[in-house]
Amino acid sequence: MKKFLIPLVLAFALVLPTAAVEAAYVLVPNFYNMTSNRIQERIRYTGMDQKNHNGVHYTSWHYVCVDGKTNQYVSKYIKKLNAKHNIRQVGHNGGNWYFAYNGNQAHMLKTFNGGFHIHVGVSGRNVVVDLVGGMYPET
Repeated sequence: MKKFLIPLVLAFALVLPTAAVEAAYVLVPNFYNMTSNRIQERIRYTGMDQKNHNGVHYTSWHYVCVDGKTNQYVSKYIKKLNAKHNIRQVGHNGGNWYFAYNGNQAHMLKTFNGGFHIHVGVSGRNVVVDLVGGMYPET
């Protein structure tokens, strides 16, 4: 009986941890990369905050457009997001754009109550990109 039970328990112990591990890791375009910052600073990354809204954990990435071309860079960023085959725009209201991710790992990502995963907000020279937990800007 022991010869049968021990291999069975060991096999179960190896299978259980691999079946339980699931995590989303989705990369989206980085707003900072919308222009070259090598010669002259055009977009300044000012930090990020980890936040929670109605049980949805998300990261808020903050940028400042220092050369006065905020609308140009935001327009380029919105076009870049829309060009991704697994990201679609689900709303736009003034200086706010909302996008939903519908790729392979979408079932592992929580959505904000409006059914979106990405929020891009503009206020003057300041730009904020909110990404739900599991989504990160490309490097």
